[in-house]
Amino acid sequence: MADDDEQTEAAERAAGRRRRAEGSASDLARMGIDPRSLGLGPSVPTAPPTATPADAGRPEDEADGGSVVPLRPEFARRPASFDGPGAVDGPARPTFARAPEPGPASVAPPSARVAGDVERLLAGAAARLPAPRSSARLVKGVARGLATPDAAATVQQDRELVEAARRRQTDRRVVAFVAGKGGAGATTVALGVGATLAALREDRSVVVDVQRGSASLGRLAGVGDPRSVSSLLGTAEAVEPPVTASGLGVVDGAGWDSELRRGDVAGVLDRLGAGHTFHLLDVGDEAGEGGHAALARADQVVAVTVTGRVGLAALEVVVDRARAVNPAAADALVHVVVCTTDEAYGRVHRELAEHGSPASRVVVVPPDPYLASGEPFDPATVTSATREAMLAVAAAVALGGRR
Repeated sequence: MADDDEQTEAAERAAGRRRRAEGSASDLARMGIDPRSLGLGPSVPTAPPTATPADAGRPEDEADGGSVVPLRPEFARRPASFDGPGAVDGPARPTFARAPEPGPASVAPPSARVAGDVERLLAGAAARLPAPRSSARLVKGVARGLATPDAAATVQQDRELVEAARRRQTDRRVVAFVAGKGGAGATTVALGVGATLAALREDRSVVVDVQRGSASLGRLAGVGDPRSVSSLLGTAEAVEPPVTASGLGVVDGAGWDSELRRGDVAGVLDRLGAGHTFHLLDVGDEAGEGGHAALARADQVVAVTVTGRVGLAALEVVVDRARAVNPAAADALVHVVVCTTDEAYGRVHRELAEHGSPASRVVVVPPDPYLASGEPFDPATVTSATREAMLAVAAAVALGGRR
């Protein structure tokens, strides 16, 4: 009877392990990750293997390898290697972006969608690079929704871009996100870059809306109790701005019945300067005194435009304005092109090649169905391509301006 009970308990434990493995495989499949790349896969009921003399001398964990789920690819016994440039010894990492057939991993050719120095880093980092030195920031990014397993693999492969975003700043930074026409996506890009910096860096970043009559930036970012520039300046004691789930501080602009003055912009920057390294000013197409003051205080300008003739005309407006108000910031201009359709994305590089761009760095944001539906930026919901574009802009911001 005791032997029967032990056999029953062993069978139940084995069945439990199979159910947990199948559940994990199903969860990964729903996330768009190939379960086979992590050592998981559909479980096929088979009869227990018959013990052989060769198995008698094997350790218990090797003899029962079918019930062991490798948590990381390098623990799997199946070897894999590749012979491309930058090859390293050891098993290759899995690629989560698609579900390839099992076999030796190969180095993907550099993407043809290259425009600008930072995008060249992003598209050309085909070699398998070692993981970042600090995994704590990566874990923080995953916990805050910025990084998913596929984005984490991209971060490891594109170490140069991540290290650029983490570059140490010796002074506070003030970056103005400017659009020559409303609706281009300056607020979305500012929130995306801020969320990226907040997840990858140990210091703090804040986005400040300096526009008049715009929707509450805090509510768009999911903050329960938004604070405006006037409310921060009206408090005698030091007050921290509310933060989003990704750790990014957000401050609302002025209402439709009021306007930010030069002193308001200077005052809020002084109030936030001690505790924040990156001050991202959402200027948009604001041409009033607040927008002018923000552009004058910036050490770098990020011009956000759409595609086509409208985008080129808007870029010309931003460049002329920046050169007139703050030539030093205009020299570190970053051009971000937001594509809303696949057709626009297909022709944007041809347009840039034909007409050129005065910016030293150009980053193209591909179409995103979540953003196209009118939703605000959410790092946990946008596509991995959008997150990669925001990482490229964040790297350009961290590298540019006065340091």
